[in-house]
Amino acid sequence: MMGWIFHASDPMGGAAGEAYANTLKSPGMQPEHVLAREAIQNSVDAGTGAKVEVYFREISLTGAKKKTFVDAADLGAIEARNAALQFAPNCLISLNKSRTPLRLLYVDDYNAEGLSGDPHDKGSNFYRLLLSLGDRSKARTAHGTGGSYGFGKSVYSSSSAIQTIFAYTRFQGADGAERTRIFGCGYYPSHEFKGTMYSGRAWLGSVERKDDLGRVIVDPLENAQADELAEKLGFELRAEGQCGTSILIVDSDVNMELIMKGVEDWWWPRLIQNKLDVAIIEADGKEHIPRPKKNIALKPFIQAFEIATSVAEPAAGAQKRLKLNAFEGVPLGTGGLVVIPVDQTGTPVVPGDKCNSVALIRAPLMVVAYKQFSEASPPVAGAFLASDSEEIDLVLKKSEPPAHDRWDPDSINLRDDTGLAKRMVEAVISRLRHGLRRFQTEAAPPAPAKQKRLGQLERALGSYFKPQGFGNAAPPDGAPSPLHLEFSKQPSAEATPSGKLRLTSVFVVWLDDKHEEDEVPLRLRINCPVIEDDNEEGDDLKLEVKISGITATRLDAEGAVYRFLLSKHEKAKFTIISEEYDPAWTVRLRPDIDKDVA
Repeated sequence: MMGWIFHASDPMGGAAGEAYANTLKSPGMQPEHVLAREAIQNSVDAGTGAKVEVYFREISLTGAKKKTFVDAADLGAIEARNAALQFAPNCLISLNKSRTPLRLLYVDDYNAEGLSGDPHDKGSNFYRLLLSLGDRSKARTAHGTGGSYGFGKSVYSSSSAIQTIFAYTRFQGADGAERTRIFGCGYYPSHEFKGTMYSGRAWLGSVERKDDLGRVIVDPLENAQADELAEKLGFELRAEGQCGTSILIVDSDVNMELIMKGVEDWWWPRLIQNKLDVAIIEADGKEHIPRPKKNIALKPFIQAFEIATSVAEPAAGAQKRLKLNAFEGVPLGTGGLVVIPVDQTGTPVVPGDKCNSVALIRAPLMVVAYKQFSEASPPVAGAFLASDSEEIDLVLKKSEPPAHDRWDPDSINLRDDTGLAKRMVEAVISRLRHGLRRFQTEAAPPAPAKQKRLGQLERALGSYFKPQGFGNAAPPDGAPSPLHLEFSKQPSAEATPSGKLRLTSVFVVWLDDKHEEDEVPLRLRINCPVIEDDNEEGDDLKLEVKISGITATRLDAEGAVYRFLLSKHEKAKFTIISEEYDPAWTVRLRPDIDKDVA
């Protein structure tokens, strides 16, 4: 074995080593959370079927143990370039100070495939994790995975103050025999050293060789040599059958409590389904096990997830199951919504940035994002599990950026001639937004007494004037309403050139001449839900609304909610055209009027 081999800059350019360390930064997300998300995702993607186990182990070295490690890792070769690399304060300035601790972090997974395959084959696990950048072929083709090894290395190297990692792995070869490997990788800035320009990429493994084209090749150490170096570097040696990968992050400066929180916040769906075991072990040997069900801020999301997956039935009024209708024949998935409880001070138990959010989840069972859809009350928490159908899983995965922290309908990976994938992601986001806001309306407390009389009468209009075939009519209670609503064009379905349907209607609202008030401030919400098989209302169709006779202000950019002042002798005319929908669907038009007290 020789020491670090630094790659001289290519005359044709190429990515600098530091490019590999900065691709997974996520705005607003703590580095420890990014590490917890991506490291576990790499392990889950490489799982062999049994429950994957992941351990985050922190070690602090001083004295003779530190010297043994420094020599084995050949950190002196990196220290010689420290001035050129221009790192922030790091361990290289204190390598010879035996009392100054050197912090290491090991991320070990078991019941995983390991870094198998030809190390220099672009399709192998080894190459994808350690040598390539931005190869998202797995994200485009593999069903049920989190993403691509093409960016996996970034989360490890960016957690190292000197952007240096080692990978020790055990895997089963093509011949059925198990092997071990170890390889060191440095992802540094491009720099000049002793008159030569270097790309910033460096490797520690076998003696350098060159291929037929004269390109530098460095192979990993294998078997006995690999185990010998691994032991010196503090890895736990892998026995027969212990396949998987261990990553060593040199000069780590991560907060273990934040890793613990990151595991719970982002991986609770997989943890509660007993499909993942994680342990966080501090330098003093103290072990912590994530227990998301005991995390009060996560309980509403877990309840919503259990409703979505039919583990629990929703409690009437405070919880709801939300099944998204298929899009172009592709099932989208199911969600759950719950009203967030409050503490003794009336503060929601969920942090403000997660209130009115839906945890977006797909096949790997990691929370991609907590997507906030409203600022209204009551506060709501939701969970949406995308269908396990290959079509929607691949579309959502392709929509995710390298950090896997959102579903982006404008992702360049979705671009095609039809625009179908973009519309599919937009449908998921839009239907979740409408579903959450509709649930908030349903779960809101009753209106104050001062507006109850007029509000009840006006809301009754929405049912009373529904045409047959679009809902059950219900006459208003009590005295006649001072408002009148009349359909000049009954809601009806019209065929479109695409073979789909759209609903059209026209109705007029006016104030009774005998009403005691000359004008009334009103708020009108127009919903057009799809009716599910159980006669429950599903997702709302988007509506185009044209208004004449009065001046109205639209309150909701997504939904059809308007505020206007209606005077005697005025008539407010509303012309409705829905988006296109599947001919197999039944829909309902529901105008809902309230006196505006804002």
